[in-house]
Amino acid sequence: MVRIFILLLCLALAPAAVRAEILGMQVPRMVSEEEMKASLRAVELVDERGALLDLSALMASGKPTLVSLWAHWCPNCLAEIQGYKAIAKACPQRWNVVFVSARASDYPRDLAKFRSYGLPWKFYRVGDAARSDPTKARAARAFYGETTQGGVVTPMHYLVNSRGAVEAIVAGRMDFADPERLAAFCRR
Repeated sequence: MVRIFILLLCLALAPAAVRAEILGMQVPRMVSEEEMKASLRAVELVDERGALLDLSALMASGKPTLVSLWAHWCPNCLAEIQGYKAIAKACPQRWNVVFVSARASDYPRDLAKFRSYGLPWKFYRVGDAARSDPTKARAARAFYGETTQGGVVTPMHYLVNSRGAVEAIVAGRMDFADPERLAAFCRR
């Protein structure tokens, strides 16, 4: 009887957990928000050829920057694609937009899926130095916002202002296709 009750309770709470993820529920993290913000200056991101992205220089370019952790297996990431297509049509040059694979091991599949959408931005992964250099490994864990269970919440967005300061870190789906949000995004 107790097992049945526990099973029913788990089933009843499952939809709530999914909804919480969509709304960007905060999860216990191994790193602080300040460490996450600082990680953007220290994390190494590379493209498919291994070329390093100078994210600090990009963030200091005078344009706001959106850095999104994205995965081919993430339903909320896939649901955001229409919004990214709307941005690409309405104001592709207004922001620096950077996509990063949520797991370096998934990079080939993430890149292939991302390319299938025809978006104008590049797709990166955390560089290999994070495997051997303890400082780079800490920066990568902070960048991913490592949870207490060792996972990553996707999608996750870093919104960086035109002065290069992180204004917000948003975990969960953002609806850039919403006309009001799109207009506000393109106005910035």
